[in-house]
Amino acid sequence: MSPNYFDKNISALERNSHSKDLFSPRPFSEEIEAFPAQNGQITLRCNGISIHSSYDPQKEGEKFARNIEPGASVCLYGMGLGYHLGPLLEKIGPKGSLLVIELNPDILSAAFSLNDLSKIFEDPRFQLIFSENESTAADQISQKMQQLTEQSSESLEILFHSPSFKCIPKHFPKLSNALEVLLIERRFPAVLGGQEKLNFDRNKETVYKTPGIKTLMNAHAGQPALLISAGPSLDGVFPYLKSLQKKALIACVDTALPILIQAGIDPDYIFTLDPQTENCKHFSDLSKQTGALIFTPTAHPHILSKAPKKKFVAIQQGHSLFKNDPLGSEKGYTQSGGSVACFALDCLIQFACGPILLVGQDCAFSGGRTYARNARQSMNAMDRFSANNVYGKEHEMKTAKTKSIPVAGTQGRDILTNQAMYGYLRALESIIRTHPEAKIYNLGSLGANIDTVPNIHSPSEAIHHASNE
Repeated sequence: MSPNYFDKNISALERNSHSKDLFSPRPFSEEIEAFPAQNGQITLRCNGISIHSSYDPQKEGEKFARNIEPGASVCLYGMGLGYHLGPLLEKIGPKGSLLVIELNPDILSAAFSLNDLSKIFEDPRFQLIFSENESTAADQISQKMQQLTEQSSESLEILFHSPSFKCIPKHFPKLSNALEVLLIERRFPAVLGGQEKLNFDRNKETVYKTPGIKTLMNAHAGQPALLISAGPSLDGVFPYLKSLQKKALIACVDTALPILIQAGIDPDYIFTLDPQTENCKHFSDLSKQTGALIFTPTAHPHILSKAPKKKFVAIQQGHSLFKNDPLGSEKGYTQSGGSVACFALDCLIQFACGPILLVGQDCAFSGGRTYARNARQSMNAMDRFSANNVYGKEHEMKTAKTKSIPVAGTQGRDILTNQAMYGYLRALESIIRTHPEAKIYNLGSLGANIDTVPNIHSPSEAIHHASNE
């Protein structure tokens, strides 16, 4: 009979765990099948999914950790039977850290019982997050991720042990979607990395000559600002934009620029960060604008060639192209959150604008649509809120049908969103939580409720806020 290491592992983990929701020994469920690999080590199937190699689990674990740099702060979903944990700790060295998230109690129970992981669990660099309650787990993950981002954003590595990730229990629907969004976001460098590097190489001369957003720090202290995105709720506010412009600074994301030009509005700031060629179509009249373009170094060079004289550059914090590069300290950093709206909001907060009124920031399928009606002509070839930039149109249609997520809406009832928009919603909320001093309102939104952000449904009320705060 194989030894049972449960008590030894739990005892070690209790002394060194972020999670307090550890559990008592339990019999293996019907979903768990443990069997010996060809090299003699124990391996596992969960619900028919092979968690480790059936030939050499240890060698597979070493391969999993091979690209990790010394000193990295690793956030990993998926503990499996722990064969990849030792190699990860070895790779990160004494200055690194390893945070493991595992939400499947059957996999954890098997790992604690079948393998002696006590040395790993006692290592001060190791922490585990586990809970059988979705809300508790989400709070723990959010808290720890925020700490890691603040302490070591440039050395942060987010990894997914794919077989374990496929075995998240069904009673974690929202957290599962949030983690899958994170997985999609981490794939973007692999998919767009070559394009981003090519763009930066072509943009370098412009980037080095252009002032950074650091020069705009507190430049608009106390000045009201409208941040205009192209979500469906923009339709309701569109007729009032001229009146609102008299009271507030106008900022917009790239997708909303053609709509503002159509309305005869020249925005004060235009934000862009998408590296792809498709994004250029929003900027056909950019050279005629008198406002300023705020861009990241990986934006498409064609956009910068048409940019107005006034422009500023922002460095994305934690981006792999700018690790150990003094450019960020010189120009100023931003947390983009994967969305140009997050980029723009972060900048406006740094500019000390107040209040900031969000317009067209639905983060949901308001009225069954992704974009404002006025945006359809310019958006017919691209849907940047979906995952089609990574997986293609076929995946987008599949996602719309099978990956819809209900979230609280501004109208007092749930509304559907998808994984990408859900991720952007959470990224916005993270930026807002980081800056509790900022006064932010959501104007005329029919979309997702943004936590802690009051909803204003009257343009006259918005003008009141813009005039009196």
